[in-house]
Amino acid sequence: MKTIELTKTYMTIEELLEIADGEVIVLSHSGNRKFIVAPVDEFDLEVESLRNNKEFMAYLDEISAQEATIPLEDVEKTLDL
Repeated sequence: MKTIELTKTYMTIEELLEIADGEVIVLSHSGNRKFIVAPVDEFDLEVESLRNNKEFMAYLDEISAQEATIPLEDVEKTLDL
């Protein structure tokens, strides 16, 4: 991880992205405000998209609230475990 103080360094977005392609970059502005620039992959984008999907999150809440209908012991017997 590399920290870049923006009040002391000038760089273009292209230069910043080139650096961030290989590592996580922390941008600091006057030591007070900090931001992260990091590479993401398709999985990261999908996870973030699902986290922000209210319908999907409500569905997960609904599923997690349901009680199991088949006892684990019955499943183990059925599968000969």
